[in-house]
Amino acid sequence: MSEPIKKKINQLASAPTPQNTPASLTGSYLKNNPLMVPTTIDEEAEIKKNLSNNPAFLSMIQGKLGTLIGKDSGYVDALSPKVKNRIYSLKAIQKQQMDLEPEFQRELLELEKKYAAKYQPIYNHRRDIINGVVEPTEEEIETGKQIEKELGAYEDEEEDAPKLEEIKEEEDEAEGETKEEEKGIPNFWLTAFENLSFLSQTITDRDQEVLAFLKDVRLEYLSQPGFRLVFEFNENPFFKNQKLSKTYYYQTELGYSGDYIYDHAEGDVIEWTSAKQNVTVTIERRRQRNKQTQQTRTIEKATPVESFFNFFDPPKAPADDEEGAEEDEEDLEETEELEARLKLDYQLGEELKDQLIPRAIDWFTGAAVDYEGELEDEFDEFDEEDDDDEDDDEDEDEDDDEDDAEGGPKGKQPPECKQT
Repeated sequence: MSEPIKKKINQLASAPTPQNTPASLTGSYLKNNPLMVPTTIDEEAEIKKNLSNNPAFLSMIQGKLGTLIGKDSGYVDALSPKVKNRIYSLKAIQKQQMDLEPEFQRELLELEKKYAAKYQPIYNHRRDIINGVVEPTEEEIETGKQIEKELGAYEDEEEDAPKLEEIKEEEDEAEGETKEEEKGIPNFWLTAFENLSFLSQTITDRDQEVLAFLKDVRLEYLSQPGFRLVFEFNENPFFKNQKLSKTYYYQTELGYSGDYIYDHAEGDVIEWTSAKQNVTVTIERRRQRNKQTQQTRTIEKATPVESFFNFFDPPKAPADDEEGAEEDEEDLEETEELEARLKLDYQLGEELKDQLIPRAIDWFTGAAVDYEGELEDEFDEFDEEDDDDEDDDEDEDEDDDEDDAEGGPKGKQPPECKQT
């Protein structure tokens, strides 16, 4: 079974979403305060060591820095009037650009809608092939083979690889003669879901049985800022819905950065055929005995569990508390967990919209996974080189310390200084 969602929450605490715009410290204060910037690497290491040994002092400094976020460092006030006037002019110029930003974002949204309409016939044809409604044309098959061949050239495939493919095709044809012909591409969407690593973390073994009936996933834009994800299912024993949708709404006003800000999401209610078939809960059966009549009865208790289908019941942001209300530590933890779930929910929607739907075949075959893996390997190589350098530096420092302690290399006394 895939890793539960709760295990991923802590990793999402800083996940960027249009919901939150992280504040940043002004560089001028830190740059011009000699107490905050070590002058040498040795001093920096010494400060880190002292702070790590004094958590109370570290906590006090962090709290103090927290009060500085968003505050003026006083640097601008100390500038000459002419320089200040130039700064004011830059603010005016920036306002001109920011005034154009809403127009750009609205036109960009309309452009996305325009091309989404052009993509839809292509996606419909993809859906029909996946579900065995139509068979691909010879031209499509040959084009796909050519694409595979070109990709193989970059992967340095051996020359006999096409021959192995031909052998496999012959075996498949022989096997197909003895068994019923399969339609479409079985478990297409389930396989694609499980190859999308972030999404796969939400899928349990029970979810897999339901997602095997998934027929199509598509994107729809709203008349207002936002989008809808539609999941179409074949008839199945789990729920009565033919379609399940999840709608993401954005605020009509743009944020400071010029982007649309995520507001909230709404999902369809799933009409489960029975409590037993509901994969978002587990059913516990208990026997109760009446003390007077001694008769027994069986009761069922539904306990919520992690499931991909909780995606259609998104978390709700809490209403704003009254001013002056203080949160205790337990409430604060609940708030942080809720924020993490909101970020997770938004990120899932964005991944489905921007990655899965446009490149479904790459996620099904694993080509997209390989591409992401190559990028991660490249970054890992840089990290390993940096780690090696740090290890070398640490080894050199240890050698120097040993030399100092023993009076020089290999414990030898330093030579006598002779002056003439």
